[in-house]
Amino acid sequence: MVTPLCHQKNAIKFIESNKMETASSNAFRGLRDLTHLSLANNNIKALPRDVFIDLDSLIELDLRGNAFECDCRAKWLMTWLKNTNATVSDVVCAGPEDMKDKRLNDMNSLHNECISTDFVLHQSVASESLSVDTFSYKNDVYVTIAAPSAESCMVFQWDHIEMNFRTYDNITGQSIVGCKSVVIQDQVFVIVAQLFGGSHIYKFDEDQSRFSKFQDIEVSKISKPNDIEVFQIGSDWFFVIADSSKAGLSTLYKWNDKGFYSYQSLHEWYRDTGAEFLDLDGKAHLILASRSQVPVIYQWSRSNQKFVLQGEIPHMEDVVAVKHFRIKEELYLAMTRYIGDSKILRWGTKQFAEVQALPSRGSMILQPFSFKERYYLALGSDYTFSQIYLWDDENKLFDRFKEVYIQAPRSFTVVSTDRRDFIFTSSFKGNTQIFEHIIIDLSL
Repeated sequence: MVTPLCHQKNAIKFIESNKMETASSNAFRGLRDLTHLSLANNNIKALPRDVFIDLDSLIELDLRGNAFECDCRAKWLMTWLKNTNATVSDVVCAGPEDMKDKRLNDMNSLHNECISTDFVLHQSVASESLSVDTFSYKNDVYVTIAAPSAESCMVFQWDHIEMNFRTYDNITGQSIVGCKSVVIQDQVFVIVAQLFGGSHIYKFDEDQSRFSKFQDIEVSKISKPNDIEVFQIGSDWFFVIADSSKAGLSTLYKWNDKGFYSYQSLHEWYRDTGAEFLDLDGKAHLILASRSQVPVIYQWSRSNQKFVLQGEIPHMEDVVAVKHFRIKEELYLAMTRYIGDSKILRWGTKQFAEVQALPSRGSMILQPFSFKERYYLALGSDYTFSQIYLWDDENKLFDRFKEVYIQAPRSFTVVSTDRRDFIFTSSFKGNTQIFEHIIIDLSL
């Protein structure tokens, strides 16, 4: 390795045929009068970023006869070659194999994007939780956390100064399993689903800066709420509660400018575990997953303004959650199964077809999400580490990307604010953890 030469004031340096593979980042520090530098006929595979930053007077640089690896480590050098005023010899790539014998001087980009990502712990909320939701209101970002053990629906707000999520309000209740938000014409509502004492809707009171009870949900309709899905069809707002009791009756509710009222009963007696609203070939559809039968698909009928049973997704028994996502116009479903494999399905010619199976014993959630054109799946596990998968666009499949330890995870929820991206991980047996999605430049 080349050591610092900062006390030498010669205008020409020859460091040739020394079999060195790299140089110290400080090797040429302070040599502002150096005009000619030769590192020829060594075995240099990579040079540290900004190694030439002090060479203000450099006229000629000789890098011939080396073994440069034209991977992410060479990205900075490729850019520097385009911008320097010095005359630089050919920088010939010795690898990787697909780059061998090519001139780095001629390249405008490398095949490898030299960017990776990671998920690092940003903050921890000292409470167990079952679900997390988020909403924006007047340029602020809020998060609602259903915490049954704390008997509360905790409301957090992003603090733009402290750069973390701080407590904003607390909606108390009994065995709260879901806190789902909906903003309708500048009115903020939170649907609070409870196992006991009925479920309720709270409305944000701007004068008091807190949520107050707005409406009760008919208890005769819902016995054991398991999931809440909020959506809009045309100008109308709806939400559906999936009921997982043996005598359950999943129910659709509609907004009428004064409140939500029960609008349609769906799927009686089937122990529904999840509901997912999606656009399928330009038409509104609703999928209900169940522990006692395969998922069923409803289509919205414009003529009678109701959901009509359209079909089912075969060979997918015992699904505990269903989520949809899109990758470059392709529609997919993530089907979570506690026993056996969870499945990724793709919408094709009038039906969904399996494209990937993921081992998922003990999983209650397989959540798709994306940040900056990178597509992920978070697969929770009650028995081992949860897995984050990353989409491989070449093979059209998800590959394992990272393990994270979360005790009994129940949801993964994306929250973005101040150009930062977070994912909230709810835990049935531990703290609610907030991970930040960060970009890593591999060329550094």
